[in-house]
Amino acid sequence: MLFVMAIGLGLIFAATRKDVPSKDLRAAIVRAEVSDNLSSASGEKVTIDPNTAEDGHLPERGEEKQALTEEFPKAKSLKGAYLAIVVDDLGFSYARAEELAGLKIPLTWAIIPFQRSSKATAELARNKGIPFLVHVPMQAFGDMESQKHLVALSMDDETIRRNVREALKSLPGAIGVNNHRGSAATSDMRAMRALMEELRQDNMIFLDSRTAASSVAAIEARKAGIFALENGAFIDHLEDIKFMWSQLERAAGQAQRRGYAVAICHARPVTLTFLNQLDSNPDIGVKLVTVDELVRILSKSHGN
Repeated sequence: MLFVMAIGLGLIFAATRKDVPSKDLRAAIVRAEVSDNLSSASGEKVTIDPNTAEDGHLPERGEEKQALTEEFPKAKSLKGAYLAIVVDDLGFSYARAEELAGLKIPLTWAIIPFQRSSKATAELARNKGIPFLVHVPMQAFGDMESQKHLVALSMDDETIRRNVREALKSLPGAIGVNNHRGSAATSDMRAMRALMEELRQDNMIFLDSRTAASSVAAIEARKAGIFALENGAFIDHLEDIKFMWSQLERAAGQAQRRGYAVAICHARPVTLTFLNQLDSNPDIGVKLVTVDELVRILSKSHGN
């Protein structure tokens, strides 16, 4: 009963907004809810303990709340609406990567370097033709210096560049980089300039995960002549499938308003269940694309 009331209130709220996504997405949500109910009835667990993970890692929740506002420029002369979904935190579990590789929807992977399955995951992505980013660990506000960052405020420029260079070398074939955590690092102009100087050498894309509202990463990337994108929503900040569909709706709304958007999720069990549902119900009112496809589309729309 509470669930029905919540859905009803959500639809009333949506009806008052000017940026309501298409009926296709709302229909997909309903279909997914039916699928979710069937999964629950069959005994499949659809939530996990937020304090634990099979791979021993969870991203920093506090930072994820800082995903972007509505500051992106609209794409010029862009026909249609495009959404790129990035799956962060690959590299810990090869089995998760194999499951993702079986999906038909276009996804872009983000692989943390130097983890137990990083190289094998990148090889799988290359073999399957799946574009991937190097998910570079960066210092967050409140981090201790002993934590393993590849970009930290205490590092000089050459150390940052060398660390990033080695990370890219360890995962050949990457189309670019995005930050893992990194609220402090991405808010620091000097650190970001050093990072972008290295990325410019290989003509890399940069995706700002927007773990801090104070991030200057995309600004510094563009100053360096690097194609930069910014995250618009963390789909799975809460490990709840209905929440994930609502975040997907938010991201689709962003894409419809300005022509494109990027959303990030993570390689977690519940998220994989959500992505399987999306794979079965991909008609959400926007065109799903990979990050490299989105860059080509935007470059063409800007006459580059």
